[in-house]
Amino acid sequence: MKYTLKTIQYNVKNFFYVFPLVLAPAFVLAFTLAREDVFAIVEKMQSGAFSEITFKEIFQAVSIFNFASWETILAGVFGVIALVVFGSLLMAFTDKHMRFGKRTLNGLFGKLNDNLLSTFGFTMLLFVIYEVWTLLLSAVLKFCLQLEAPLIFIIAPLLTVAMHMLLTYAISFVYLWLPCMQITGFRTFEALRYAFILCEPVQWKIVFSQTISLLVAGVAITLVTLYVPNVQMISVLVSTVCYAIIILQFCVRMQIIYFDRAQIERADLKKYYDVR
Repeated sequence: MKYTLKTIQYNVKNFFYVFPLVLAPAFVLAFTLAREDVFAIVEKMQSGAFSEITFKEIFQAVSIFNFASWETILAGVFGVIALVVFGSLLMAFTDKHMRFGKRTLNGLFGKLNDNLLSTFGFTMLLFVIYEVWTLLLSAVLKFCLQLEAPLIFIIAPLLTVAMHMLLTYAISFVYLWLPCMQITGFRTFEALRYAFILCEPVQWKIVFSQTISLLVAGVAITLVTLYVPNVQMISVLVSTVCYAIIILQFCVRMQIIYFDRAQIERADLKKYYDVR
């Protein structure tokens, strides 16, 4: 939890700099939620009709590109584009701040050209991993929901946690790849090898912290979908905040772990630096 706490501290301290950088992708991704499928799943669970929950409902409730409607598909596409652009800016800002102690937005758009291609490749890889995992999760949960009570109440939560750990374990192999490419300038596979060397000693720490973050985020987004009224875009705005926090935690934690494992002194922690 050390890295998670440091990430939260960084985001709180630099909130007005980093939070605006993730609002655009978070806002677009908020429209990917398949509210009807979430409602259908909850209604069937409340009535005890677990076996009637379909594979399609589970998949569309979890997936980003869920094909629930043309609106959610477009939201997924534009969400990825926004995430690449603004994720590049966020990585440039945190890199500059942590290396030089300069908490300014000057020069970020100049750095965009350098970061854009690597961020695009990394983002697409993460989405592929996530969507494949979504298919597996939907299949596993659909099988589990055919079981009888009380076995289903024991197996389903355990399998859900295990599947989330599988996702974060898969991501942990490439977790530091992006900062390695952007900061060291190594070639793609050289950066991947170096990233794994740095990550391996703390791999399970990353897995556990990311799993907890994912589970909390999933519960929060589900509660927002169910209980926040879809009036005057209130639910979208609340969902936007949830997605913004998820993106910030993921990206900033990535930089913090990289700087720690690469033993790079963080200038943003030195009080004598000019941080204006």
